[in-house]
Amino acid sequence: MTQTPTATAAEIKISFSGDEAQQAARALELKAGEGRSRTIHFWDSPERGGDGIALPFLDRGVIIRLRMDNEDHGSKRETDMTVKLRPCPPLPRDWQKNVKNEDEDWEFTIEEDRTGPAFTPVLSASLQADREVKAKLIESALGPGHGALDNLLAKPHRDLLEDAVGLKKNDLTDLRALGPVHAVKWKQEWDMLPRPVAIEEWTTEGLRFLEVSVRMSTAEAAEAEKLLERALRKRNVASPRFGETKTRAVMTALARDLGL
Repeated sequence: MTQTPTATAAEIKISFSGDEAQQAARALELKAGEGRSRTIHFWDSPERGGDGIALPFLDRGVIIRLRMDNEDHGSKRETDMTVKLRPCPPLPRDWQKNVKNEDEDWEFTIEEDRTGPAFTPVLSASLQADREVKAKLIESALGPGHGALDNLLAKPHRDLLEDAVGLKKNDLTDLRALGPVHAVKWKQEWDMLPRPVAIEEWTTEGLRFLEVSVRMSTAEAAEAEKLLERALRKRNVASPRFGETKTRAVMTALARDLGL
């Protein structure tokens, strides 16, 4: 039996784009050398429709993302693969609670995404797995070949896709890699908030986003929304009038770069 899961944690986000992102970064005095630098890629099967670029997987609420550190740590480059369902559909019993498997280096989490200024809760489920794969497999998955993505997915990823949205291995063979997105992430302690604040900047050719976020319990989320806005104002950063979803905007731009 499937059932909509219940989140106990929420990620409160405020996103800035374009000139607003640049102004916010300047006001927050962000320095690239102090943040964690990563490269991000997504997968979808983009196609051109009457209203522009269509992203069928994203439209179904399925996000497939690869993140790679831009610096080596010891003998390997840290890499993680994530399958995210947003909005999260009703899930089978085995996927209705948070699970962390330390032996296999993967974690499944259910939480609310709340993006300002409206902060409307959207239920999200994600499975993130640390991956140790050869560089040539990553290169193959990022190339134009079909079926190479499967080498980066862990078995729990494939199980989640099949159990939650009915996607099997053959449904993934025509996906195309979208990227790269250049990302830098900072974590800071702000005196007005009880938990660390994450700041992440995404840049592609022609696009720039800055997202400020904090994770709280759902019971504390409404108060955290006010505190985050207040903390930004204290740092001379005005909240944007509209909350833009950076994932869709970036994926659409990257798909357009494919020449569709």
